[in-house]
Amino acid sequence: MLVRRILFVLLISVAPVIGVLPATPAMAASVITSSFDKAVTHPGETVTLSVTFTNPETVDVTFTYLTVNQSYDTMTDGTKYSQTSCTGEITSCNHYTVPIPPGGTRTLKLTYEIATDSPCGENIGVSVYYYSYRESTAGTFDGVEGGPAVTVLC
Repeated sequence: MLVRRILFVLLISVAPVIGVLPATPAMAASVITSSFDKAVTHPGETVTLSVTFTNPETVDVTFTYLTVNQSYDTMTDGTKYSQTSCTGEITSCNHYTVPIPPGGTRTLKLTYEIATDSPCGENIGVSVYYYSYRESTAGTFDGVEGGPAVTVLC
């Protein structure tokens, strides 16, 4: 058992040097910033979500994919809303216009209408999270990130 542990520790320390394992795990950098245009809305009103992607790489991003998903809280509190528009530097609501140069940004704006019969109150709202994916000559990266929330008051 002790010999097996020693061999494992040696293998783990040598593997990155010979290229069998990466020296550090590949992690997707945080690339999404976002905000709603207001902190509080009411049934019958609209709210706009701005989502900005920033290319953290030293090469052009050649493909992007982004989903905007309702959070668990929004699903379970019964908030009723619908997306009424999707605009910005995009080719569709899920794809930013590419290429995106190093340090460059692309912005998406989603407008939601809160249904007139939506529940409302201090603990009712719309909150989102994102799944983002990007490709470049540096590789492919994906990740899940939390987003902002807006409260729906009566």
